[in-house]
Amino acid sequence: MRLLSLLPAWLLAHGVAAAGPQCKCAPFDSCWPSAAEWSSLNETVSGRLMKTIPPGSVCYESELNYNQVACKYLLENWSDSRYHSSNPVTVSDPLWSNGSCTPIYPNGTSVSGDPNAGAKGCSIGFLSPYVVNATTAQQVKATLHFAKKHNVRLNIKNTGHNPEKSSAYGSLSLWTHHMKQLKIHHHFKPSNCSSAKSHMAATVGAGVQDGELLEKLAKRNLTAVTGTNSDVDVAGWATGGGHGILTGVYGMGADNIIEASIVTPQGDLLTASECQNEDLFWAIRGGGGGTFGVILSLTVNVFPMPSLSTATITISGKNATSSRAWWRVISSIHPKLAKLQDAGVMGYYTAASSPYSFQYTMFQFNTTNTSSIDRLIQPLTKHIQRHNETVEASSFSSWLPDWYSIEKIAPLGGDAGLSRRARATRLLSRKVVEDTDSLWKALEMIGEKNTAFKGGVSGPSLSGTLTISHKPVDSALNPAWRDAAVHLISSVQWNDLLPASDAEEAIAGMTNITGYALRQLAPDSGVYYNEVLQTLPDLYLPAKYKTNNTFKANSWEPNWQWAFWGPNYPRALSIKQKYDPDNLLWCHHCVGSESLIQQSNGALCAVFEDVY
Repeated sequence: MRLLSLLPAWLLAHGVAAAGPQCKCAPFDSCWPSAAEWSSLNETVSGRLMKTIPPGSVCYESELNYNQVACKYLLENWSDSRYHSSNPVTVSDPLWSNGSCTPIYPNGTSVSGDPNAGAKGCSIGFLSPYVVNATTAQQVKATLHFAKKHNVRLNIKNTGHNPEKSSAYGSLSLWTHHMKQLKIHHHFKPSNCSSAKSHMAATVGAGVQDGELLEKLAKRNLTAVTGTNSDVDVAGWATGGGHGILTGVYGMGADNIIEASIVTPQGDLLTASECQNEDLFWAIRGGGGGTFGVILSLTVNVFPMPSLSTATITISGKNATSSRAWWRVISSIHPKLAKLQDAGVMGYYTAASSPYSFQYTMFQFNTTNTSSIDRLIQPLTKHIQRHNETVEASSFSSWLPDWYSIEKIAPLGGDAGLSRRARATRLLSRKVVEDTDSLWKALEMIGEKNTAFKGGVSGPSLSGTLTISHKPVDSALNPAWRDAAVHLISSVQWNDLLPASDAEEAIAGMTNITGYALRQLAPDSGVYYNEVLQTLPDLYLPAKYKTNNTFKANSWEPNWQWAFWGPNYPRALSIKQKYDPDNLLWCHHCVGSESLIQQSNGALCAVFEDVY
């Protein structure tokens, strides 16, 4: 009996999955749908089924669609996130496509730095072999039905900014990017909710991106809360929690969802709001959008366009500054930043230790000039001046009649598709940042020891988000947000030139040094669900698709259920089980994902239960 009870754990540890319906059908399985069955699906979805050809294949002479002109275009645009968001299968991080068909230069070196990419050739890797370019509820329903009937893994992609949740080996992918409906309401009430307060609002299709929403609203002198990258989709950002420049004043992205139209895994088209399907409404506000159903549209709050005062403080270490002295100064200013946030001054900072630099950009809304922000930041500037033996600082402020002027010039970021990353994050409470000695020790460990990484691994970058809404809202969003003073992120990156062993070392450092230091600093807190970029825990592909830069690693967030959702997880899980009892929707470390496990051969299989 004891031996039998240990058998399931042994099987999982050795990558042995049960045969048959306990695993999703994969492309090389006998249960994989036939060509005729795929053709039938294509007819059902009005010809919107696409069979994937890796985009990078145009650069490989061995491929039938090799095309030098198309390859030149791809090489020029591969680092632009807009290319990946408008492509049905690619994502912005090559790790999650296995780097198996990255565009190559004529000498065979990939755009992400692998000198042997050309010799390895092009394969589909983690990209979904079939994609439905869905624009209607009926097409979504048909796709869900097909995946369930044939036991095929289902994937959902919008823009692909969350790469681990937008790409899945051997899956049928729902691409929602072209659901672009956008309607503005001046007096919106959720349906069947006559007693509800009316709102200025906008109904956005699942494919509407931040920039598209903001541009349309700005023409009417209105705005909405969004992320800091105009290429990100509104739905995925908001349902995962959502922080941005305006969220400290107007609420988190999840807080601003008023109503949602959702197709459940059972094929039901539901409206979720405070007045109907309230449990589903609670879950999608912070619990993740592709977990409980396929979101077709969201209705979100809209606000009059605010004016903006902005101030930037830049700090640099003097030549003789030690790491110890530098991080002591940086830790000491955090309580000042928290007080500024209480006064309505929000912002983002970046910090580095090589060279020593810190820049904090602040925002105050609905002002008429810079006098208020200049006055409010004086205690911070005076505090920094008291450390003039260690650091030097400069600052400037400006005023704009509308905040959209900032959004229009915000960079999209130019390293999409070029590098692999490892990241550790933590929500740090007011109590944590006021304990400046403990914070100093943690920052010194994060900022100094990780610089010992080898070769082509970047030094660790640190960034802090102080645009947090502390107003409590009953939703799935981790309550740790409401007590947070700063959302701290540390990350490193590298390209495909780096040996796998060095990449493993970098990931281990991020997990076991940086991540551990942050967890020790704030053990009862959590992390932001949308911004935990986790690396692969094992080799997910059959041997024929493996590359030299695929490696075993374990940088998953420990105790991830608590880290992402805190005490809200049990309720979120019960709602998941209600609407998706068959686990049709699965993604890495999403609500309910512990019911399935991805094996080393790529199969997605049910987790064994001890029934003895």
